[in-house]
Amino acid sequence: MNAKVYCKTTEKGIHSFYLKLQNETYYLFSQSYRKGVNDFYQNGVVLKEALNHSKSRHDAAIERTMTKIPMYIKYIEKEYDVEVLNKTINKGKRYLRNKNAA
Repeated sequence: MNAKVYCKTTEKGIHSFYLKLQNETYYLFSQSYRKGVNDFYQNGVVLKEALNHSKSRHDAAIERTMTKIPMYIKYIEKEYDVEVLNKTINKGKRYLRNKNAA
């Protein structure tokens, strides 16, 4: 899937993060504004890059944001019944394989 994570400044001093998956946009979370985080996420980042700590340029705020994202994506997966993370996608395939074998 071609998922992207991006942020918008929704009010003074607050970032809101969103997940864009196909034609749908899902709200993830909001946090305090940080310039480095804004620069990294404002134009949208492919999910794989959004979670890659080596891309954080050793910015602690970006690293903390990267650790938050998977937790909120897991909630989106449960709430809206979508598969975003590779772990979830593989789990579904394994379930179908076992169900067909029985």
